[in-house]
Amino acid sequence: MAVVARSTKTPRRISGCAHTVPRGFRVLGGWRRPIEARPPMAVIAQPMPTSHRIVLPGGQRQALASWWRTALAYLLLLVLGYLLLTPVFTWSQRRLDDVRYGFPRATQLDGFVGHGDESGAPTHLMALNLRRQISILELPGSDPMKTRVFAGPYLVGSNGLYVVPYLSLEDINNDGQADLLLQVRDEVVVYINENGTFRLITSAERARLVPPGMQGR
Repeated sequence: MAVVARSTKTPRRISGCAHTVPRGFRVLGGWRRPIEARPPMAVIAQPMPTSHRIVLPGGQRQALASWWRTALAYLLLLVLGYLLLTPVFTWSQRRLDDVRYGFPRATQLDGFVGHGDESGAPTHLMALNLRRQISILELPGSDPMKTRVFAGPYLVGSNGLYVVPYLSLEDINNDGQADLLLQVRDEVVVYINENGTFRLITSAERARLVPPGMQGR
């Protein structure tokens, strides 16, 4: 029997960079292997989200900008006017009070309250703001030898030295005698006319004078 010898070819290993890899093959572990075909990939284009911007015409945009500038200018003028005019008004009011009430601030009042004024001479009352302490001086029947002093409230705050105390007479408890009222800022202090002198009103008396719906205010 005849034996035919066949020559077997083994793939040649690539070493170095001298050999060129044929198209359709790739080098893996030093051997040329064919590249497997892959199915084509589908590419889908999607629209990108866009933001909507309102574009004003040129004339309207300029008018809006002009309006904002005008409003800002008026606001700045108001603030500047307030900062400049407030000290002027405060200074003017204090100078006017200096002429009318002096310094320290003092007001005076004459009235018939039944305290030694039977001779026809009224009782002289004076409210004095002396270094923030309010005091009331009474001259019964205008007699300085019988002067009495009643302590009032002590004032706090930056303008306490310039507060004007006001006096008035009114029969608030309907006993036929004029009571003394001292007004300082928005507060009214009541002195009851009793037994030939004045005394501070009590809480019970104040509760009777104030209507029930106003007691908590």
